[in-house]
Amino acid sequence: MNRLKSIKSLLQPRTFAFQMLAAMLTVSLIPLLLLSVFAGQTVSSQLNHFNELNTAMIEKNYFSMYEANIEEQVRAIDTELRLVEDAVLLAKALAESIFSTENHAEVRPLVFKYDLAQKRFIEKQPDGMGVVSIRTDNPLQYPTPEQAYDLARSKALFPLFKSESSRKQNIVSIYYIHPKSGSYYYPEFIAQDSDAPSKPIHLLTSYNFYSDALNVRPKSNRVAWTKPYLDITPRGWMFTATTPVYDENRVLRGVVAADVTIERFVNNVLDTRFADENGIALLLDTDHELIAAQQHGANEIQQLDLAQLFSNDTLNSFRSMQLDGQQKVVFSRSIPSTNWTLGYIIPEHKLLEPIHSATLMLSAQTSDKLIVQLSLLGLVAVCLSVLLSFYLRSKISRPVNMLAEAFAEMSEGQFTSSLEDTWSLEFNQLLHAFNRMSHKIQELMEEQTELNHQLEYKVELRTEELRDMNNELEARVDELLRLEHWRKELLMNISHDLKTPITLIRGYIEAINDGTISGEDTGIFLSRISEDIQTINQFVRNLNELSLLETRQLEAKFTSFATDSFFHAMVSKWEPFMKLEQRPFHTRKHASGGRLRGDNHLISRVIDNLIDNALKYSTGSSPITFTYELTSHTAIFRVIDIGSGIPDDALPYIFNSFYRVDKSRNSGIPGSGLGLSIAKEIADIHGGQLTVIPNAEEGHGCVFSLTLPLSN
Repeated sequence: MNRLKSIKSLLQPRTFAFQMLAAMLTVSLIPLLLLSVFAGQTVSSQLNHFNELNTAMIEKNYFSMYEANIEEQVRAIDTELRLVEDAVLLAKALAESIFSTENHAEVRPLVFKYDLAQKRFIEKQPDGMGVVSIRTDNPLQYPTPEQAYDLARSKALFPLFKSESSRKQNIVSIYYIHPKSGSYYYPEFIAQDSDAPSKPIHLLTSYNFYSDALNVRPKSNRVAWTKPYLDITPRGWMFTATTPVYDENRVLRGVVAADVTIERFVNNVLDTRFADENGIALLLDTDHELIAAQQHGANEIQQLDLAQLFSNDTLNSFRSMQLDGQQKVVFSRSIPSTNWTLGYIIPEHKLLEPIHSATLMLSAQTSDKLIVQLSLLGLVAVCLSVLLSFYLRSKISRPVNMLAEAFAEMSEGQFTSSLEDTWSLEFNQLLHAFNRMSHKIQELMEEQTELNHQLEYKVELRTEELRDMNNELEARVDELLRLEHWRKELLMNISHDLKTPITLIRGYIEAINDGTISGEDTGIFLSRISEDIQTINQFVRNLNELSLLETRQLEAKFTSFATDSFFHAMVSKWEPFMKLEQRPFHTRKHASGGRLRGDNHLISRVIDNLIDNALKYSTGSSPITFTYELTSHTAIFRVIDIGSGIPDDALPYIFNSFYRVDKSRNSGIPGSGLGLSIAKEIADIHGGQLTVIPNAEEGHGCVFSLTLPLSN
């Protein structure tokens, strides 16, 4: 409470002398403050400019340093790849030496047995020195003596295979492949039953790790690298260093190769060399296709056009560009041993974050010192301004107090004619202005009274307008309530019309399932089920068609046709049916000529519906009359029956959706209450009218009239 009172006291009006004191203090401080602001901005601007130049120079040096680091990583990766190549070339040299020496006495051909689970021939008595395998679907296709002998000789590679695979962590497998299929590999890989191949077995010589090696010329001490591929074993994606083996006669004796799984290469090389999770390291082949990439950047790399991003024009350089809405730095270097491309993508702000942090820290420290110095200067200026303000206050307070007393007397209704000379021209002018103000106040009071009367009149007018708006709002609310009632009734009618046939169908099916209905009667009840399903289908079609017609989504195909031919076509359509039903069918044509423009099919639907209703709501022996006549501008078709008729109170609602004269909706007369609604919508689409009146001539029954405009 005390704090609140102190705040209120500060907000209370002060004396003129106090305000003058504050004004003088403020005015005296403004130049000093402006000077301090301008000086601070100038110094800050120069400091920022210096920081920008310094930062740009440091960034340039930092990029150069980073390029040197990338170059060092390229050399390291090149070394890793050359280690794999060296292992393959050593195996090549040893294999060529083995196959160039014809010493059959020291080598015994291998004896094989067929592994049905793995679909391959393996050594009958394995010795733990690697695995010899010949993949085939045919267990009767026993290896040839040449295969058995050559694969036995290849096992002399075991010490080298074991030594190289243990010393070089990127090699997952090193092996020899025979030209006629079959392989010797180390280390041994034991597949589970779930890993057994279920697809047809292909020869090893058909795979890239064999065919790519044949691109290396004989006597060429070179290795070919395959593109990444999904291995035939469940070890995932890998790439292979491969080279051919020739004997002294340049006869191909097979291929030696070493597999490097992409996962192992990423873990042992990329993730080790590029540990920053903000950057993404990736390896591309000579066709700019992805070989390997760090896992944390896999999703981002899939969205990039690597061929364009790491084109030959940008090789061995770095670029700053927008990628995925973020400024990033892209480095690229060529690996000498394979001509592959090492790429590295890192957000620019992450790359330069240490530089910016140091620059911001230096700028903040300098700004703090500048603020302290300007604050001390401002404090000195404030003290001088306060002393000057108190001096001016003593000169102003006397005339201000005199003027305050004059205002106090005026508030009591006493107007001082004059004041003592204040020795101030400005205050004397203020007194004269005060007298003029008093007279003006009286005039304004009178004007205010007149304005109050005008305001009361306007308030009355506005009140009347609000009353009218309220009445209109109530009318709209009543309309919304009526529409809500119609919606509920519509849903109730749809539910009722679907419930009855569905209940019957379910009852028939349950009776058939529990055996209540005998097998002889099953066909009869299946026919009833089919009829009820047709009833549901017809109801849904009628409901859908009515919706399309009401929303004008069903477009009528307007054509011009003669009314006479249309009338005769309808008569020809219904006469055979009436004869079959033994119903009297009278037709009368009161005119000829005239043409209609409309959809012949939809208009026929209206007539069919009216005749069908006349048949349903009249006895079997009562006649149906179909007439046609013309006026100067319209054609009128009438369907007349002498059936049960429609009560007068139901006539206004007969064309409403789902309306039926029988309120229980359980009469023996089939129907959904949509037919006349559909007919009414079709008549509206054609610009016509569909009406009904009682059959006054017969005393009962109905006369339905379809009136359509004639075409010009």
